[in-house]
Order: sequence, then structure tokens, then C-alpha cells
Amino acid sequence: MSITTTSQFKAFLGLAAEPEGAAEALETAEVLVAAYIGTATLAQATQAEVIIPVRNRSTIEVSLAPITTLTSVTYDSGSETVADTSVDATSPWAVKQSDGDLFSTIQYTVNYTSGWVSGDIPEEAKRAILATAEALIEGGGRGTTSESVGDYARMVGSGESSSAIPPIARELLRKWRRPQI
Repeated sequence: MSITTTSQFKAFLGLAAEPEGAAEALETAEVLVAAYIGTATLAQATQAEVIIPVRNRSTIEVSLAPITTLTSVTYDSGSETVADTSVDATSPWAVKQSDGDLFSTIQYTVNYTSGWVSGDIPEEAKRAILATAEALIEGGGRGTTSESVGDYARMVGSGESSSAIPPIARELLRKWRRPQI
């Protein structure tokens, strides 16, 4: 089930009628956006991720999906809860302790919700999906693109994300993208 609707897409495009292939374009756009930010799906899911930091750290990073709601961080096989934790303001992939304490090299379980349901998606993520679907409808994800500057030239095939996700969508997704290590 898509987390964006064809009526949202129609309004985004400023059209009176839904364009042909709108539902398919939205589904494909959501898959592309999920892959671009580094997760398997944008659909809401409950996660329980076990993390053992390799050194004392101010944050611990989840790997499955960006956090939309942090439920708890526990240790000692779930019997102890780390008090005052929150999603790090700089990345929805990281959890920090509000009091500034460090996470030590023990096993933690981070319980959280990832993804969204229709009507609950952040505006920038929704606009990125709609812009990507628009590019797909208009043929922006097909064929090859070439560019040149002076003596330098390159071709980008249609399978590469740089041609599948429009630049405006990439900019809108910056905060949701999984940090590269």
C-alpha cells in the first residue's frame, strides 16, 4: 500500500485528472526513495534492533530504517532502561542520551517505529516522492543522460539513482538519508 495517494499526486501536479500510470509511478517512486535514503521500505514498522557499540559513543546508530518514534533503549537483556534518550537532532538514524552521557560497549536494544502511514508522512519526504513520481511519469527515469563541461563528458544510465531521483527530491531527502560510513 502506498503512503502517498494519487489525489496528492494530482494536486502536486496541478491537474484536474489523475495522470495515466499515477499509482504505479507512486509505488515505484516510494521504492526508489526508500533505497536512496538507505532503507527497505517507507511503510511504518516496529523495530527492535540490538546494537553493541565498538567504543564509548555519544550516539548509537540504528541500521534498519530512520527513527520516526523512539520507544525505548534498554540494556542488560532488556531489564534496564536507559533514561532520557532521544533521536539525535542531526540524524533520524541516531539515538543520544539527553544528559550527555556516553553509550558504553555493552549490548543495547533500541525499540522504535520507522516509516510512515498515509497522512503522517513529513512534508519534505512526501514532496520528494511526488517529484520522483513526476519524473517517472515524464520519462525522467528512462534512457541515458549525458552532460559535458569543457573536455569532460559522461553518460549516466537509467539504472543509476542519480537519474531516477530528481535533484530537488535528493535535496528534500538529505536529512532522512542514512549517514555514509
